[in-house]
Amino acid sequence: MVAMAQSKFGYVSYMEIVKALPEYSIVEVHLDELQAKYEAEIERSDREFHQKYTDFIETQSQFPDNIRMKRHKELQELMERSIAFKDEVREAMREARREMMQPLFDKVDEAVMKICVDKGYDYVLNTDNNAYIAINPRNGKDITAKVKAELNIADE
Repeated sequence: MVAMAQSKFGYVSYMEIVKALPEYSIVEVHLDELQAKYEAEIERSDREFHQKYTDFIETQSQFPDNIRMKRHKELQELMERSIAFKDEVREAMREARREMMQPLFDKVDEAVMKICVDKGYDYVLNTDNNAYIAINPRNGKDITAKVKAELNIADE
């Protein structure tokens, strides 16, 4: 009977490592600052819309139909631009997060690969988001602390 070869693997909490990097807090500060700028612009735009809407409601009865329709259309366009801008902000923030976090991910990837090769693991699993219900500790090893040590991160 042929014996089945058993894989040797490691597992990590990838985001635990990323969040432990000193650069992570810097990235978060930059993202918070960017978010605050976008929120300020959204608030300014919302105030402008609200003011124009209030003016329209208060004065609409004073205008002929064609002027009332024109102003109503302007309000509709302003609202549509506001919605489009909010969508752009969400996408811009996703992209900014991806761009700012990528160097951190690359750094962790490199350290994980080094540990994987040095320790002879066939593969390394990411345990974030409850992706794995159970990992048999006889076959796998939690290498989160080793990766942190490789990155000179103090394990808390």
